[in-house]
Amino acid sequence: NEARRLIEEAFAQRRAQLEQEQAERVLAEERVDVTLPWDRRPRGARHPLSLLMERIADFFVGMGYEVAEGPEVELEWANFDALNIAPDHPARGLMDTFYLDKPGVVLRTHTSPVQARVMLTRRPPIYVICPGRVFRTDELDATHSPVFHQVEGLVVDKGITMAHLKGTLDHFARAMFGPEAKTRWRPHYFPFTEPSAEFDVWFPQHRDGPQWVEWGGCGMVNPRVLRACGVDPDVYTGFAFGMGIERTLMVRHGVSDMRDMVEGDVRFPRAFGVEL
Repeated sequence: NEARRLIEEAFAQRRAQLEQEQAERVLAEERVDVTLPWDRRPRGARHPLSLLMERIADFFVGMGYEVAEGPEVELEWANFDALNIAPDHPARGLMDTFYLDKPGVVLRTHTSPVQARVMLTRRPPIYVICPGRVFRTDELDATHSPVFHQVEGLVVDKGITMAHLKGTLDHFARAMFGPEAKTRWRPHYFPFTEPSAEFDVWFPQHRDGPQWVEWGGCGMVNPRVLRACGVDPDVYTGFAFGMGIERTLMVRHGVSDMRDMVEGDVRFPRAFGVEL
């Protein structure tokens, strides 16, 4: 009996020792660091391009404009012919335009067809902006993309002049680039406007220092375009303008590579903050 008692005591002591060692090992291996972030799933953010397009739309709605939309798969007539773009114009070539298998149908190369559709379906006065996605046969690189976004504006009314266009663009520039921003114009040619101009914006907060930055194109709506869309150019005049949303975002925020916007890296939109 004495030997049995000694064996049982030794067994119990050894068992307790092993259980203690196991408990200590579990505590060491399964230790939880309570200082670590509890939410391991990073919160996403809306893409800055979407936010910027909404801000632009809100700006013009506040000025009394309407937001107009149209199809991305567009009739060749609306994309080119209605806008006074000749059949032999380089923009209609395969080097610039995506043509679908169905004859006379393209992926729109600008949002100007929306303007044509608006003029065909309503009577002046017309005050609209047309934001949306457009397509060109460009390779994706730091400054080009086959899919990008534009916003264009159209005004058709009695007595519209270049002075109204200048005032609108200057006001828009200040909303996008700060109170010191202003525009300057350079004569240019567009088939759908006459006279036409390209315009630059003065941006004092540019990442490379205050400077003029190319921004977009504008002009008075060509009477041929008004006539093709059922508007009497002897009674009504109008202006149109357009610029790239990506271009605006890159200038505003110092983005140097357009590929950062389209590659889906969550770090890019997160840098702009979470916004509903």
